[in-house]
Amino acid sequence: MSILKTLDFSESRWLRPRRVIYENDQGDVLQWDYIERTNARSSVLIMPRFRESGDLVFIRQYRVIFDRYVIGFPAGVLDDEDVEACALRELREETGYVGKVVEISPPLTLNSALVKETAYCVVVELEEDARPVEQELEPSEKIEVHRVRKDQLATFFRHAAARGDIVGGGPWYMLMAAQYL
Repeated sequence: MSILKTLDFSESRWLRPRRVIYENDQGDVLQWDYIERTNARSSVLIMPRFRESGDLVFIRQYRVIFDRYVIGFPAGVLDDEDVEACALRELREETGYVGKVVEISPPLTLNSALVKETAYCVVVELEEDARPVEQELEPSEKIEVHRVRKDQLATFFRHAAARGDIVGGGPWYMLMAAQYL
């Protein structure tokens, strides 16, 4: 993939910039700019985990806004479906894996200073001998799938960063929690 140009826009089919004018507790009138989805849907972040080993599945996805690869979890936007169905669909499409949902978070915010959107974190358990089928990627998606042992997370992330990839916040927070809590 290659970037041809970058344009400014005021609204698109997917996003709308917004500005809220508000008064704080001291009586100051302030403003805050943010972005919202035009269709106000939530998204899902899927944490695929192999049942016995605890190995995790990450994706290495080319993200055009950075013109680089990003290491993260499979994810997607809810269509006219429930959270569980969306998570299983996105997991199959992006990784080729099929599993069983074992946990769904309450609605979460991923960047409450910039984006007005909620997301659900969905833990999906995979059988140890699960093998992925062919991915069903959209034209805008370029995704590699990586199975990573729990004890190799830090090494996996360091190698990704060394080759120029960006490590997503969710996977990094998970590593830090595992190491420091």
